[in-house]
Amino acid sequence: KISTCFEFVVGLDDGGAVTPPMGWRSWNLFGSHVNQSLMQDMMDEISSRRNLVDGVLTSLSDLGFTDVGLDDGWQACGNYGYANYTYHSASGVYPIVNQTRFSDFIEMTSYAHERNLTAGWYLNNCICKDHCTDDVCYQGDAA
Repeated sequence: KISTCFEFVVGLDDGGAVTPPMGWRSWNLFGSHVNQSLMQDMMDEISSRRNLVDGVLTSLSDLGFTDVGLDDGWQACGNYGYANYTYHSASGVYPIVNQTRFSDFIEMTSYAHERNLTAGWYLNNCICKDHCTDDVCYQGDAA
């Protein structure tokens, strides 16, 4: 007796998720010693057409490596809020950015978009050893 099992998979044919997200993350190169200038320099490198591929000047972003991610090191560690969270505002809702290292997240994101890159941030804090586990600590992270 032969058993046969068929599974059908349905996907959208909209061009999305043709490949997994490809790009660069800051941690392996800079660790916690990252800043806005270094991130923007990496955005320039990823979008720079200086390598020949089949005789054509090509960038990493031309090859699909379009995601630039800031892993950690952007937070202002401290004791904030009613439960002394390590990088959230007094309300416990919004993360506090280290503005010495990152003067303007919006400008940095725009910088990425001007180069046809996406920019993202690792929101689960490690360097500050955040001990906030309440849902309220993550509501403002996506705002």
